[in-house]
Amino acid sequence: MPKISIRDRVLGYEARPETVDRTGLSVIFIHGSGGDREDWRAQLDGLSDLVNVVALELPGHGASSPPGETSVDAYTRWVVDFSEALGLEQVVVVGCSLGSAVALSMALAPRPWLKGIGLVGSGARLRVHPAFLEGLLKEKDKALEMLLDYALRSDPEESVRTIVREKFRRCAPELVHGDLSACNAFDAMHEIGRISLPTWILVGEEDRLTPVKYSQFLHEHIPGSLLHTVPHAGHLAMIEQPAEFNRLLREFLSELKAP
Repeated sequence: MPKISIRDRVLGYEARPETVDRTGLSVIFIHGSGGDREDWRAQLDGLSDLVNVVALELPGHGASSPPGETSVDAYTRWVVDFSEALGLEQVVVVGCSLGSAVALSMALAPRPWLKGIGLVGSGARLRVHPAFLEGLLKEKDKALEMLLDYALRSDPEESVRTIVREKFRRCAPELVHGDLSACNAFDAMHEIGRISLPTWILVGEEDRLTPVKYSQFLHEHIPGSLLHTVPHAGHLAMIEQPAEFNRLLREFLSELKAP
């Protein structure tokens, strides 16, 4: 897996194709709290025939140097610096949860190369219950098991549940605490109406962390945005319903690529 040095830190990522066409349309996927590039495995495998596909690991996650950050603004600067370090000329940033907050922040202060955003399991505000944040540092396993229950639909496939559980268990509780603290402080409720970039919004019908009404609010306030609700999916629709996720995202990206 390639790595890149930025500001004396190393960021890990995976790209398809491995040599990215800098002039072509590139999609940078940004995971959520405690995530890594594997959250986007189905997209790396399923969309590279259409666009350059890049799954970035935020600081502290996966192969990227620790520590993690505790604010969306700090994570956003890393994604901007990463995109510019690769020299990408046309970028769509697609983020889930914490990653969606990064995408929203980038759209509110867009660089010329940013051509669109995708918001998955998102919200203009991402509050986290204080008791859960406290529990992460006192009873890690119990808190992460609760997060797992809320992240997936009510009857997830056992293979999916196992994959997500093992991912959470590999994470340091301090890292997840920092990620969720960043989400908790994020609030763009009164700013999203300024977004003028093409915006694709997707939410699982059974998402209990960022319910459908959150995405509906985004859709109602971001001019020209597209909203999709995916059945039989919770907060991690790209993992729970990858075929439908890819089909809908492919439609959006194809429109962006059209002359």
